[in-house]
Amino acid sequence: MNLEKITARLAAAYAWLDERTGVKAAVDAALYEPIRGGARWAYVFGSALLFLFAMMVVTGICMTLYYVPSADHAHTSVAYIQKVVPGGALIRGLHHYGASTMIIVAVLHLAQGFLFGAYKQRRELIWLTGAVMLLLLLLFSFTGYLLPWDQAAYFGTKVGASIAGEIPLIGPLQRRILLGGEDLSTLTLSRFFTVHVFLLPLGLAGLAGLHLLFFRRSGPAGPYHNRDDNRVERFYPGQVFKDSVAMLAVFLVLVYLAYSAPAELGPVADPTADYLARPPWFFMPLFQMLKYFEGQLSLIPIMGVPALLFGLLFLLPFFDRNPERHPLKRKLAVALLALFLIGPVALIALARYQDTHHPEFGPKLQKQEEEMRAFLKAPFEPQVVGGKSAVKAAAAPQAYLESCAACHGEQGEGAASFPKLIGVTAKPQRTKEDLLKILDDSEAYQLELPMPKSFPKLSAEQKKEIVEWLATLK
Repeated sequence: MNLEKITARLAAAYAWLDERTGVKAAVDAALYEPIRGGARWAYVFGSALLFLFAMMVVTGICMTLYYVPSADHAHTSVAYIQKVVPGGALIRGLHHYGASTMIIVAVLHLAQGFLFGAYKQRRELIWLTGAVMLLLLLLFSFTGYLLPWDQAAYFGTKVGASIAGEIPLIGPLQRRILLGGEDLSTLTLSRFFTVHVFLLPLGLAGLAGLHLLFFRRSGPAGPYHNRDDNRVERFYPGQVFKDSVAMLAVFLVLVYLAYSAPAELGPVADPTADYLARPPWFFMPLFQMLKYFEGQLSLIPIMGVPALLFGLLFLLPFFDRNPERHPLKRKLAVALLALFLIGPVALIALARYQDTHHPEFGPKLQKQEEEMRAFLKAPFEPQVVGGKSAVKAAAAPQAYLESCAACHGEQGEGAASFPKLIGVTAKPQRTKEDLLKILDDSEAYQLELPMPKSFPKLSAEQKKEIVEWLATLK
């Protein structure tokens, strides 16, 4: 069959499809939209965001084929993706770095719209949907941060939940709803997973559709000056080429990051560990501000600053009715934009600097970083269901089965939000003497998650028997 016949058949198939769906009109409307002022590199941010969202959906679907949203298996399933699944490290790396890139590009996109006055000229709804999408992106990153269930994710999310719980009146209730209880557990992980994988993607996809609909309705804002107003180009081919180059550049950068610096994954979360928690980078400015506002003043960074920023963001198109769009003629607006962009970056840099140079925090954070890298480089270890490897060492003593197994599992494998005890004595801070002290009085030992007050009284011989058995769990 020659090329002409193939082309004719494809044209006939396209005509058949168009007659039934109207696809030709939709493609023409998308590709040949007029762009006032012509195609520009400044217009690529929206297309880059759409590409990143599609990439996050694809990589997220790939990972859900292996991921198990439970406190017992989440970390092992993520480690399996990262270390065993062919291409798993690349997929997770793209998803990991893509999440941060989406927030950065979205902020730059909004900053550009603000700088060029693109929210004016009856374009309020475009701006509002964009602002809500930025809020959803922050929720995306927050809910996804917990899913690996490693030390950084567990304690970082705990810090974020604690901050949310400080809000007067609704704070404690909000925290319980968020966590599904008083502490992080499988229920928390299940809620975060459901919101991250189902609810937020649906919300973001719907808002993105509305954003594009409003954009098509109002048309591009065009240049902020008037000299190119009479120049009009079609979206294809000029802007399509520029958008494609931008999307390819973003993808190549993410691939490079995924290969050169694999997505972080530390040891599995241990609620009893003495871990120095830090929130995700996008919450670091609020975390840093909390150092300067103590007591009741902590409400300023917890409630006041976010409410002020997003309030100004949402109301901007309605109180700035000046038709002037040129940045040099809106000096106050440009100064405020610079403050809102430089301020958070400076707070993040200051927080990193203080942590690095702190005599106590610096070495501890460095040690935690080294432990994370060591775990990431170590070969994958399959999870032993039911702690069968521990049975080979020794049978659990009766005192343990009667007093401890309900929370920590019959073979020390852990259960729900309670930590596993396999390998507990391998940790520097958990010697046999420490374990005996914990059995004597866990509250005095200041555990993150103390044992219940109903814990039965054990004889010295029973405690020693339990501790000796725990030491065999490797």
